[in-house]
Formats: sequence, structure tokens, C-alpha cells
Amino acid sequence: MKKTVFLIILLFAFIIPIFLLSGCSVFSSLGLKHPFPSNGGYSSSLRKATRKADIYNNLNTVMYIRATYFNKPFMRSYEDKYYGYYMKRPKKLIKKIGKSTVFLVSVYTPRKSYNNLDSKRSIWMVYLTNNEGESLMPLSIKLSQQKKVFLKKFFPYVTDWSRQYIIKFPKYYDKKEHKLFLNPGVKWIKLLITGVNGKAVLKWNLNSGTN
Repeated sequence: MKKTVFLIILLFAFIIPIFLLSGCSVFSSLGLKHPFPSNGGYSSSLRKATRKADIYNNLNTVMYIRATYFNKPFMRSYEDKYYGYYMKRPKKLIKKIGKSTVFLVSVYTPRKSYNNLDSKRSIWMVYLTNNEGESLMPLSIKLSQQKKVFLKKFFPYVTDWSRQYIIKFPKYYDKKEHKLFLNPGVKWIKLLITGVNGKAVLKWNLNSGTN
């Protein structure tokens, strides 16, 4: 009995923290069923949910953009990875996303004054379109409040010189008519960042059940 208790204490004191620090899921590593299962590995889900685009003007780089779409498959993988570190769900992020369409957008610009998507005086306009010819303006564009050390673990494209924005779009294209922007007929969506210095287009093809 004492030996069993000692082994349990040893497990929680040494083995589980190792899994947490390595970013592995404790449940999957121990062969247990995770309370928030994901489809496939996190790296694969991140790759499928992420797009990149660069803006050039007269052969000069204006902006490097990396964007991750928080769709259902990616959120499941994100929750699994988050749970592996913290043994709980990312409640704040889930609450922020709600029923909206959300992107994490990482931006680097050689000229710092251009990296201000969240400013009312920004030279950039951001909007979302779909194959039905509909377009949405963001509900909000806010700088991520997460520390870089956290973001780099979940989004390896984040650097010390880039800025990260949480861009949130409304659920409805026409709220009065209850017309969803991501309705069953939508085959793709495009996130556009455009201004006098150029335009970036990031496109996600949608499959059934991935919205």
C-alpha cells in the first residue's frame, strides 16, 4: 500500500510536470482519453488553419503576414495542447471567440508605423469576403494580450519583432434576415488587408463541418 502511494506521489511530482513542460498532452501520453479530444496533431492542425502573404511595393517589403483561422478543427487541437500545459480549458479565448469568426494575425513591417492594424488612423483596411460575393468589416481588431513566450509555443511563426492581432468578424452577414456569413453554401473565405502600399489576400477553402 505504501509503495503504491509512493509511486502515485512520484508520478505527480516528477513525471507529469515533465509532460507539461514539454507541451505534450498528459492524457494522450499516459494512454488516457482526453476530455477535449482533437482530430490529429497540433502541428498538422495549425498548418491547415494558417496562411501567409507578403506585401511588396516597388520590390521593397512592406509587410509580412501570417494568419491562423480559429475554425472548429483547429480549436479542438488548440484546446488539447493548452490542456497539456495547464490542465484546463482556455476559457477566456473560447469566450472571446463565441459564435464569431476569429483570426490570429501576426504582422511584421520594416517600418514600425505601418504595423498598426488596430489603430483608427491605420493606413490599412481589413475585411473578410466569401465566394457568394459578401464582405464583412471586423467587429474588433485588438492586440493580443498574451506574452510572446506563450504565443511562440502555440504559433511558431511569431517573432520578437512581429505584432499579433486578434481580429473578430460578426457571425451574420445580415442579422435582420438571420443570414449567416458562413452558411452551408460558402466554399471559401478570404481575409484581405489592403492599403495604398499594397494588398494581401489570405484564402481558406472550407469543407463541411470545418467552419
